Amino acid sequence: MKLKFGQGNAKLSSSIATFSLPAGHSCPFAKECHSKADKFTGKIIDGAHCRFRCFAATQESYLTQLRIARWKNFEAVRSLNQDQTTRLIEASLPAYTSHVRVHVSGDFFSERYFLSWLQVAKRNPAVTFYGYTKATPFLTEFKRRLPTNFRFTASRGGTCDHLIDEHKLKSAEVVFSIDDAKRKGLEIDHDDSHAITGKASFALLLHSTQPAGSLAAEAWKIIKPTIGGYKKDGNPKRT
Repeated sequence: MKLKFGQGNAKLSSSIATFSLPAGHSCPFAKECHSKADKFTGKIIDGAHCRFRCFAATQESYLTQLRIARWKNFEAVRSLNQDQTTRLIEASLPAYTSHVRVHVSGDFFSERYFLSWLQVAKRNPAVTFYGYTKATPFLTEFKRRLPTNFRFTASRGGTCDHLIDEHKLKSAEVVFSIDDAKRKGLEIDHDDSHAITGKASFALLLHSTQPAGSLAAEAWKIIKPTIGGYKKDGNPKRT
């Protein structure tokens, strides 16, 4: 068998290959965005500390085939040892791709799985493997072993955020408005360019339906009509 990869999305170029696992179920370090869709029914379950709902969990709640594909990936990689997982990932990589966004949904759920992707990156130096992760314990423990084509941005809002500041990691933070990003002195990433080539920390604008009555839901009411809330120059769209 082979793992299921995607090719771009509404935000990413079609030249970027993408890989996903089920949101929440494969995210042991998630906190503020910890949401998941039931494997069989798609019903959304928000975690006890959920501040804003993960957009990927929302997708999985109503896109049945997407949910099934992500679960097949998850069941495959968690059933194998490290070497087997490494070989399976490498054998499943789309041909002729130069960039792989690892985990549009999901995260590094174990050290073994993290090291499998690390080994794949080392074996494929011409390909850039990148993404966002709350698995900061793995980033810090193995930071001296990370090749230059293994570019993961620490995602704030997890259970181990203290490691981001302690180790001065580049980070991404979800904000509820453009003004919020400006107050924090962060640029908003529109297309993963900050994640792929940037050196500084940055912001990601809240997106997708949010829990009723939450601050995130109120923010989404303002953001949603702007179709993303910003233009390429970082200024609000007119509605």
